[in-house]
Amino acid sequence: MTMKVFLYLGSYDNASRSELLKTVGITHILNTVPSCQALYRNSFTYHTVSTAPPNFEECFNFLDSVLAEREKEKKDVRVLVHCMTGVSRSPAVVIGYLMKLRRWRLCDAYKWVKEHRDATQLAQSEVERLQKLEIELLGSSSTGYSPEASASSSGSSSQPFGLSTQANFQWAWRDLPAPPASTFVPAPIQSIGFAQQPSGAFVFGGSRSHDGAEQQAPGSGVAMES
Repeated sequence: MTMKVFLYLGSYDNASRSELLKTVGITHILNTVPSCQALYRNSFTYHTVSTAPPNFEECFNFLDSVLAEREKEKKDVRVLVHCMTGVSRSPAVVIGYLMKLRRWRLCDAYKWVKEHRDATQLAQSEVERLQKLEIELLGSSSTGYSPEASASSSGSSSQPFGLSTQANFQWAWRDLPAPPASTFVPAPIQSIGFAQQPSGAFVFGGSRSHDGAEQQAPGSGVAMES
């Protein structure tokens, strides 16, 4: 049984199209760019971050509140997370939220988002913020990252997640099957939905850890749409 879509990822262009948002069913908007105007306050519930880059905890608190409303009141609420282009800042927030909510490792969360929003190209600053976040949330790094090594290599050409190039990273994590074709919805907004799974199951490698153990999330998994 697949539950209704909850989390969408897009750009300011998506967020500026009121009729598109209503058609998709968006009810809440997380704006990760403080200078971007909230255009339709009478139609959607907005939260605009207070800092740039956005504070992860601030973003997660808003997303948690939307999810709690959805589950408690059984409302079909849907939230769009956007930045200007939907390429780096808002994908980083969604990747971080998947790590927090589903206890996914950074590589798995990144792969999931990248495969369903191919335009994703994380800035180096967002890469490092996510690496630090993974340690904060999960107690260790799955990418070989350490703050000390990062500080000592400041100004060098260090690459995302400890791999030789970002292209290699993206290639290395494209070994798992895509979601069923029936779960896809039209572009331009890319979305993430939540699906119930058998106890201990994982979806498309989402609960795979990088030390060989599995991070199980009984009764839940994630299915993405694009």
